[in-house]
Amino acid sequence: MRRTRGFTLIESVIVIIVMGIAMITMSSLLSPQLARSGDPHYQTRAAALGQSLMTQILARSFDEESDQNGGAIRCSSSDLGQEPCSEATGSTRVLGSDGEDPEDYDDVDDYIGCWEPEGINGCGDLNRLLSGTDTPGATTYKNFRVEIDVVYNNIDYPDWSMKRVDMTIQASNQPELNFSGYRGNY
Repeated sequence: MRRTRGFTLIESVIVIIVMGIAMITMSSLLSPQLARSGDPHYQTRAAALGQSLMTQILARSFDEESDQNGGAIRCSSSDLGQEPCSEATGSTRVLGSDGEDPEDYDDVDDYIGCWEPEGINGCGDLNRLLSGTDTPGATTYKNFRVEIDVVYNNIDYPDWSMKRVDMTIQASNQPELNFSGYRGNY
């Protein structure tokens, strides 16, 4: 008589325990990778957002007192009767928004401030800044925060000819991305 040999119950239990330990080890090695799988997505979107916003800002006029139709008249220039630039000697204006809505921003320093989706945490509405319209419930840049500052390039000896735009973008729990650009008074 021929005897068929199979697994015993003890052998089956040992195999199940070994496979369980192997699965726990594999999943503990893969879990950190799974948690970081969204990092490239957030980093790419943050970089694209920064480039887009910087282009939008630098396309605006140098100052509120500059000619908004092509730059024929510049603030603080030697032209007769020209108004001083914002924060220049004799100016009553300071850098920052002139009370306009984001779709009406016409010079680089109007963008100063923090921006988050739907204007949470006391910031301006990032979605409105990007689209120029109210989009309630839009989550295009959920978990993003943009901080913008505009200063004259040389604070110690201002010549009122260049403004530096500094932008910091925070995307979820990613490292901050910093952008800087210059807008000339021309």
